[in-house]
Amino acid sequence: MNIFKYIKKAIVFALVVFGLSWALQSPSFAVGLEGNWKLTTLGDSPVPAQVQITANFEPSEHAINGRVVCNQYFSGYQSTEDAITFRPVISTRAYCGDEREYQYIRAIESSKSYKVNDQELTINTDDPKANVLKFVKAQ
Repeated sequence: MNIFKYIKKAIVFALVVFGLSWALQSPSFAVGLEGNWKLTTLGDSPVPAQVQITANFEPSEHAINGRVVCNQYFSGYQSTEDAITFRPVISTRAYCGDEREYQYIRAIESSKSYKVNDQELTINTDDPKANVLKFVKAQ
């Protein structure tokens, strides 16, 4: 019967540790990024509606994936309240014949900050050809 007392204490201890670890987790600043976004502006140039450049943020996985013209891409990211950095982008390699594909990937990889305002996302980068990326929330 003494073994049950130790099991009960072990379960209570495990629940306390689990509860503390849950409560002490750092806040997820990227919650506002969550979901699907469509690129509307690449640097100073508007992106035509027929050009598909999208970003799907998954904050729980710190992952981003999407479509860039005719290819798919994937990356990881880290963010704070207003800063964001991406790991190197992995993408499929079909020839699309559209320079915006390469500009977008270079820009994403040089991202430094972001701001979410209602249904709009702005990412500022260090890329001189695409220093700002503007998105709208996709349906």
